[in-house]
Amino acid sequence: MTLTTALALVSGTAFAQDTGEAAFEAYSEGLKKLGLQFENGSVDYDAGSDTLTLTDSTLSLSGKIEDFPAEETDVTGNDGGTDIDPSKLADIDYSISISSGTVTITGLTHEDSFFSSANWTYSDDTEIVIEGSVEDEGRLKMEGRLAGMSATNYEFELPELPPEDSAKQASRWLPFLKSAFLTSYDEVKVDSTAVTLEAYASEGGSETQVLSGTMQMDGYRLAGARDGQVDEYSMDKLTQVMNTLDPASGQMLAQTTSQGKTVYNDIDIRGFIDLFDPAVPESGEVWTLIGSGSAVDYVSSQEISQGLSIKVEAEKATLDDVTMIKRENNVLQLLDQIFDKQAPGPEELITNVFQFYRSFAFADARVSGISVIVPVGPGLESAIKIEEIAMTDIGSDGIGEMMLVGLDAPKLPEGASVKIDWAAIGDIEFAEYSPMKEMISTLMADPSYGENNPLEVAKAFMPRSFAYEIEGLDVNIPNVGQTAIGKAEMTMSTTVPPIPTSVHFKSDGIRMPVSAIDDPQAQALFQALGLDTIIWSDEARLYWDEATLELRLERLMLNVEGLGRAEASMRFANVPKALFEDPEGQGQLAAISAQFVDAAISFRDEGLTTNGLKFFADAQGLPENVLREALVAQAAGATAPIQNEAFTKMVSDAVSKFLDDPKDLRVTLAPANPVPLAQILGSMAAPQTLPDLLNVKIEAN
Repeated sequence: MTLTTALALVSGTAFAQDTGEAAFEAYSEGLKKLGLQFENGSVDYDAGSDTLTLTDSTLSLSGKIEDFPAEETDVTGNDGGTDIDPSKLADIDYSISISSGTVTITGLTHEDSFFSSANWTYSDDTEIVIEGSVEDEGRLKMEGRLAGMSATNYEFELPELPPEDSAKQASRWLPFLKSAFLTSYDEVKVDSTAVTLEAYASEGGSETQVLSGTMQMDGYRLAGARDGQVDEYSMDKLTQVMNTLDPASGQMLAQTTSQGKTVYNDIDIRGFIDLFDPAVPESGEVWTLIGSGSAVDYVSSQEISQGLSIKVEAEKATLDDVTMIKRENNVLQLLDQIFDKQAPGPEELITNVFQFYRSFAFADARVSGISVIVPVGPGLESAIKIEEIAMTDIGSDGIGEMMLVGLDAPKLPEGASVKIDWAAIGDIEFAEYSPMKEMISTLMADPSYGENNPLEVAKAFMPRSFAYEIEGLDVNIPNVGQTAIGKAEMTMSTTVPPIPTSVHFKSDGIRMPVSAIDDPQAQALFQALGLDTIIWSDEARLYWDEATLELRLERLMLNVEGLGRAEASMRFANVPKALFEDPEGQGQLAAISAQFVDAAISFRDEGLTTNGLKFFADAQGLPENVLREALVAQAAGATAPIQNEAFTKMVSDAVSKFLDDPKDLRVTLAPANPVPLAQILGSMAAPQTLPDLLNVKIEAN
């Protein structure tokens, strides 16, 4: 990119085709018109080979940006653009220079607004120096040496300086940038780049170094560029060491990073620039920004204090099909405001950030072979390994999946460990943008609206669907024991946001030691039931059908090994949409209009009743048969308010039979026809009719 910038920042008048020295003269004049300084010790031209040779060549640019917002400005509460506090404005001085002992240009031509060359080569002593300073804030300096820098079959259109416009200090440069970056070449390469960097903060007339570093990049290459479309960007290796000041300790902390072969293919620079061009309309057209990319052998070490570092390694990273869609935005207008000393309004800032991120999507991104080493004390480290982290189908409409595979942390502090075979969230459908934008406007106009109308805010922002899945979770905590999840999953979606209209969750093989329970009485109960480890599975499903207005609660299940299995289901008809649309305002009225269809509850005993009776009988000093009789009487007494002798006898018989021989207990409610909930509520005045109205059956074994 350094070479691209150096070659493209040029201008010239429309001429017929020039070659050799005439073309070079046009190039030099163009640089001067742009305000750049271009100095050469000598310029020699060999007509036979059509080669220009420049010695002691220096290209430089310097200047000042006045009254730039150099400090953070709080825009909260602003109604539209407001003047930036003058105390937050500062002047920025900058200078850029590129110098080479020798520059060789072969086949240079100039025609109208275009330049081309067969080859443009810089000697291995090429240096670049970039300096900048912010008034009363600090300064930055970067020095680099480049070897093996050249471009072949290089073509570019020379942009003219945009006309001055104080109200469009940013947007006026867009045509210039398009011409500067949409160049064509077979190859641009820099074999080796070495950079040093340092930064200082200024306060009270004194300077403090806050950053120093070095960077080495080998094998930088761009290939196959035509009008903003680049076939390949690659880099053989990157190594950098950065030292940053830790304000808390006053010490410099080091970060060392290296990365192996990196390649990106099918890059669209034009499409990216068009995102910001107001002249390019929204069309729904999808551009490919990056076709594919990969990087290997990433290694990073970040000091968190003197002698303690977090180390991260990754064997490989890949990226596929990064796309863009033009979204309406005012990013350039916002920059124009800032350069005109105007702070943008919060609504405009937020919506533009939303639109910018909504412009991008990618099909697949993943990192594999991850290792993280975290210091946990002097001479002690904790290692975490992850086989792979991946994201698929990420875009403005939602998230396909974000997953983690094969996490293993065997040595956590205090002897703990964690292991996960698989974990993922996905199937996330985002809310539509238009209602979100309207809600942002509402919240900006009335900050208390969210507190007073939480349901409306949730309706605008909450995703329409969500799912998660986890397999093979194993957590071991010393003195507590091992907690594990074989598999757990959940899916949720809604047709009436934000209330879910479809929910399903299921868990298998959850294990938890009784010792992990905080309640001593509960611990004692489970131990009395013969359990040292609780192993359970559960499942539940809720679904409302907008077409039939049927609401189902089914597969409600809890199974605890050694205790038993409970299941339940329930159906309602004529459940109106208003119950979900406005549960606070119309929920009660909507619920009353619904109809009860049927329900079933069952329990299969696997030790809970037998062991539970013994535990409570021993605790109260009673024989078990006496406790059973008391429980039967208690169950019968609970039915007394219903005032239905047949129902009371059915309950007593079923409970007595079950307690004598604990196997199965089942309760069903199966009226011949759906019963309005209003009728059920009305029957509370004559509760003796309810068992027959709902056709209640209670059976044991």
